[in-house]
Amino acid sequence: MIGELSAMAGNLMWTRGGVVWAVWRLRGLPYGYRSDDAKEEVRAAHTALLRGLRGEGLLLGVCAQTDPAELIARMMRGLEIERHPQWAAECVATLDQLEDIKLARRVFYLAVPLSNAGSGWAEPVRAAWSGFADALALPRGGPSTGQVEARRAQAARVEQEIPRVFGATSASVAEVVWLHVHAQQRGLRMDLGVPDAPGGLESQLQSGAVVPSALLDPCGTSDDGKKVLSPTDVLARRYLKVVSADTGTPSYQVMLAVAGVPSGGVVFPGGEWIGRVEECGEEIDWAIRLTIRQREEVSARNRRASTQLADQTEQRVGEQLASGGQLGIAAEALGEYQALIDSDELEVEVESTTIFAVGALTPAKAMDKGRMLTKFFASAQFRLVTDPTAQEALWWASLPGTSTPRAVRELSQVTTAHNFAAAVPLITTELGDEQGSLLAFETSAGQPRPVLVDLAGAGSTLDVAMAVAFVGELGAGKSLACKRLALDAVDRGATLTAIDRTDMGEWSQAVAGMPGSVSVEVTERAQFSIDPLRLFGSSTGSRVARSFLIPLLRLPAGSDEEVLLGEVLESKYLDAHQIDSLPGLLAHLADGCKIAGAKGLARRIQGHARLDFAAAIFDPSLPAVDLDAPALVFRTHQLKLPKNDELNSSHRFAQMSVEKIFGRAVYALIMSIARHRCFADRTRLDILAADETHGLTASPEGEEELGEFIRDGRKHKAAVILGSHDAEEDFGGEVLRGLIPFRVLMRHRDANLAVRGLRWLYGLKPDQPVAQDLIDLISQGTSPVTADGTPFHRRGECLIRDFQARYGRGKILLPFVPERAEAVLTTPDQDVAR
Repeated sequence: MIGELSAMAGNLMWTRGGVVWAVWRLRGLPYGYRSDDAKEEVRAAHTALLRGLRGEGLLLGVCAQTDPAELIARMMRGLEIERHPQWAAECVATLDQLEDIKLARRVFYLAVPLSNAGSGWAEPVRAAWSGFADALALPRGGPSTGQVEARRAQAARVEQEIPRVFGATSASVAEVVWLHVHAQQRGLRMDLGVPDAPGGLESQLQSGAVVPSALLDPCGTSDDGKKVLSPTDVLARRYLKVVSADTGTPSYQVMLAVAGVPSGGVVFPGGEWIGRVEECGEEIDWAIRLTIRQREEVSARNRRASTQLADQTEQRVGEQLASGGQLGIAAEALGEYQALIDSDELEVEVESTTIFAVGALTPAKAMDKGRMLTKFFASAQFRLVTDPTAQEALWWASLPGTSTPRAVRELSQVTTAHNFAAAVPLITTELGDEQGSLLAFETSAGQPRPVLVDLAGAGSTLDVAMAVAFVGELGAGKSLACKRLALDAVDRGATLTAIDRTDMGEWSQAVAGMPGSVSVEVTERAQFSIDPLRLFGSSTGSRVARSFLIPLLRLPAGSDEEVLLGEVLESKYLDAHQIDSLPGLLAHLADGCKIAGAKGLARRIQGHARLDFAAAIFDPSLPAVDLDAPALVFRTHQLKLPKNDELNSSHRFAQMSVEKIFGRAVYALIMSIARHRCFADRTRLDILAADETHGLTASPEGEEELGEFIRDGRKHKAAVILGSHDAEEDFGGEVLRGLIPFRVLMRHRDANLAVRGLRWLYGLKPDQPVAQDLIDLISQGTSPVTADGTPFHRRGECLIRDFQARYGRGKILLPFVPERAEAVLTTPDQDVAR
């Protein structure tokens, strides 16, 4: 089969056997950690794919190595990196660390031999002539332009039958070459990254010689010079030695085929035997050779077989033969199978041979991987065979453009499309975006996969809200995750506005190393003023001041004092009386305002202004905070906030302490400042981070401001990062919670809080049940706490729902620059070197 390809153009492959193949890359469907209903939808998509095919086909699931340099390039994409030295340092440190980490992802392909109907003789004749010309060293002629266009049209018709959910894109010549090179170097970790699929078909016809040839040595006889092996030697050497003609480096590979399936069938969901191959912990390639037969053809064949069985059974009536019972069993099985075909008029028959491939640097390691995989599937009652005499045939069968060898057909299994779809081979647990900050590793599949988060891209590319939220118990790592994501964004050119409720001032510490960062103490130690009139002037400042003073003074809507406040806060009034600060407004109301009730209103404002922790708003000697600072942190740890029952009970609301009244109003003011700062420049990414989100949502005003921020943020390139211990309690109402697309749930040992977190993660209603295995995972299996604390390598574990609503298990990463890692750690004395 060496040199099987004669010409290539785009996703089309001409073979010397006279068959033209078309190849598409497919998109894996999100599957892991989803509901049973969602899994049924994935199975239905696989069923539709199989039913849309005709005749032969080849499905491929290939483990592609992720080059650390490629990942770093994605982290730098879209940036003038010389303008972001801190991000450049993080990228360099990340590259150093990733050199020792195996990163891989699975890519999927569908290859289909196109029918020669209508010109059945043309391609075989052309292929035969090419072979004859090669033998005589004559010039070789490729397919004509008309033939290429005809095949493209034929491939386009096949593509229309592929369900759109798989996102089929025409493979490129470079991808086909990559598939062959990967097969030759399997297990050596020498792959380059998968070439990007082109936006359109490549028009240039290329020779099949662009595909490098390989030397195949079954049983590796060339290693010790043996030309003839004894049967014992053959059985002991169940592998294939593959040597690339380009590199000369041998890859030892084991090809395994499915030879037996569970007698009782596959349970779904739970029995996704191909889709779950990642769980074995090794890089496994798979290939599925398919033959699809239509219902009418299968029914006719089954009728003939049933008639033959009936004749044989009748001939054996009265004979005491064991085979008579076997005929009855065969007839019963045939009847059950025909019933499956008849149950759905769209059903088709799928004859499949599933091949798994592993590779290594040595024969011993390759065979160890093969034995491991055999045991992995044996636990699910699948029997894998490693036939040493079929290794070469199975290797070729796992490549597009090659005919199906007899040895492969002999290992085939027959079932319906619906039954085979239970294997859901085309699924993925990949998370994250194509570029951005490296927040985590996705660990659902055993092999770590990078999770990049592109906050700006969520709004511009995916058209979803630019909101990320982390939920977990104390010590689970949500604060670290919030800071990691926020500070990465600042390094990449964003601005940050953060609200810090911690006594230790962890956000202030985190941004301390950033030039120009500012921390605002809303305490008696205030060093900056956040007086809205001083920050925004009379036009915008009047609206912000009103939103602060009304809850501070608890003015009923339409009351005389509320009307009075509205009059004096009109921008024209402020300009006319040269009022440019809240202290100036207070002085004007106390002595200078002619409107009835002004002095009484002044006394009420003065009652709050004289509080020692009100200096950040009412002290005229403090400089106004710089709203252009790259990182602006509001420290609010001394502010007290009302409980929900205090806001909902008129009796308790009337008796609420002045500290809580002030705290509630200040949070509304901070949200207004943050929204105006973040919405000011649509060309720049701005971030609002509120780790303890209940401080914002404790008041209706704060919740409303946060909701408006999330709703309008995409239009202004403004993102929000939230943190909470209880999503249902702290993230406001159902609508606001639902507006957060990127969700991370970390450890919750309390089962009740774990259930509430899972309901939020999956968008479930309060009366919808939560799977017990997920509750156990979050409460017991995520960053487990031992007598010595959480092991360092288990910290940061979580469940993630990304911007594309894909779910997976992950592990939040520390920054790779040690100084930044120190900055984001909540407990500063933790050993970053670990």
